[in-house]
Amino acid sequence: MTRQTVSDAGVARAGNLLEVGRIEAARQEITAVLAGDPDNVEALCVLARAYQAEDEFAAMREAAARAVAVAPAHPEGHLLLAFAQLGVDDPTAARAGAAETVRLAPDDWRGYAALALASFNLGQPRQAFRLIKHAVALAPDSAGPHHIRGLMFQTIGWHRSANRSFRRALALDPAHTAALTGLGRVAATRGRLASAAGHLSAVLAAEPTNPAARAELDRLVIGGLGGWALMSVWVGGFIGMFAMLPWVWALAALPPLLWSGWAARTWRALSPGARVYAGHLLRTDVRARARLFGLALCALTAAGLFGTALGQDPDRPPSAVMLVMMAAHFLALLVGGAVAFIVDRRVAGPPPPAPDPAAGPGGSPPAAAKAGAAFAQPPASDLLAEQRAASYAGRWAMRLARSGAVFTVLPLVLSLDPPASWPVRAAVGTVALAGFLGFGAWSRRRLIRRPGRQNAALGLLLVPLTLAALVELAAIALSAVLPSGPLPDVVAVPAFLVTCLGLAAWLGWLLYAGVRGLGRLARNARRQPAPRG
Repeated sequence: MTRQTVSDAGVARAGNLLEVGRIEAARQEITAVLAGDPDNVEALCVLARAYQAEDEFAAMREAAARAVAVAPAHPEGHLLLAFAQLGVDDPTAARAGAAETVRLAPDDWRGYAALALASFNLGQPRQAFRLIKHAVALAPDSAGPHHIRGLMFQTIGWHRSANRSFRRALALDPAHTAALTGLGRVAATRGRLASAAGHLSAVLAAEPTNPAARAELDRLVIGGLGGWALMSVWVGGFIGMFAMLPWVWALAALPPLLWSGWAARTWRALSPGARVYAGHLLRTDVRARARLFGLALCALTAAGLFGTALGQDPDRPPSAVMLVMMAAHFLALLVGGAVAFIVDRRVAGPPPPAPDPAAGPGGSPPAAAKAGAAFAQPPASDLLAEQRAASYAGRWAMRLARSGAVFTVLPLVLSLDPPASWPVRAAVGTVALAGFLGFGAWSRRRLIRRPGRQNAALGLLLVPLTLAALVELAAIALSAVLPSGPLPDVVAVPAFLVTCLGLAAWLGWLLYAGVRGLGRLARNARRQPAPRG
């Protein structure tokens, strides 16, 4: 038997082992093949896929780069190198590898999918969706491109389109657990926790150690049920401030009752195994205990506020005790949320691996290879992964809201009662609007080139920061458009508050940047050697 035949047999065995999830055995087999034939491109590609299965993207990149060096005309090596570059967060290099894959194999949808993901990560969503549409057209009966398009829709918040893409992938391949996990995530994001519980239970019944599905189940149980329990009690306490009015006490009990029915329906939708895991999670996970602490704190202040309101005369101003209880109730929500966020950030492990179109139809190794794994004691999932993914948009919204306050000051002052003449307001508003939009475009391009570090707090603040920037934009535009009269109160009051907060944030950032710059200059001065006399 020739050496080539032995190598081919070893590569085939390693590929089969990889298909059934025996990754370590596959790696040992392929290492033996490469010891005798170090330039075997098929063996190098299998080794890269073995590293990919365990999210070892740096080692995967090295193996794929060797495959490309040995056989530059082999498209599989370029494809694996592109996915490895995506894994190490280098979309520019990934786009180059994906483009070479498309050139060498123009009929392979995976190359277009990799190119779409790289373009998407580079902040070019339109081009990315055109590319993934072409990938779907090349393989309309394959679940992979539909799943990738669903992930992209989900990332930009188009949940209905993501739902359709995931369902199309499942119609083509009912065993595609990654698409089913995507459906669960979309359902949980849209507040349909019972539907999400059913989808995730189906995934975990087939693959008990599926990391993506388990992370989504953690978010559903801890963040969904636990977080909404805290909010329902707090809202009930907020309504309880008006318990001195007839029948308001009944309305105050409505949010906790609605949550109880919602939680019971979600719990029944879990499979028996998922229910056991969820119960274990609620009893032992410190993140669940953090939310229980916030729930108890909000319940305590809500009860105090409700009791104080019952003794309050509706025709008289609030008493000092009630004002203290109102402040305590609002503070309880802030403290509970802050504690939950801090605990989530400290407990969070590595984020779950993103589904890969080259990993096979199910997106992960089959259940037969994982049946013996411990299900009750997996590593902690990252509940802040979605917020970290949204931190780039949050950073852009923060810069817009902070700097937009500078552009809003003069148009807002000129539009207050009594307003300046309309030609003056129109000229100032037009200049401010051009500056605001120009800064937004410039900061977006700069953020694409230098995205900065991920920050879950920015992701959590994305919605209020975006609303603040929109309020500033509306105030500038209306100050220039309205021919007479001051700004309406519905715009002027929020714009005044947002502008004051934005100017304070801007001044704080300037002070921080100045102190940091002076500290850097002082450190550099200490490092320089003293001049010789």
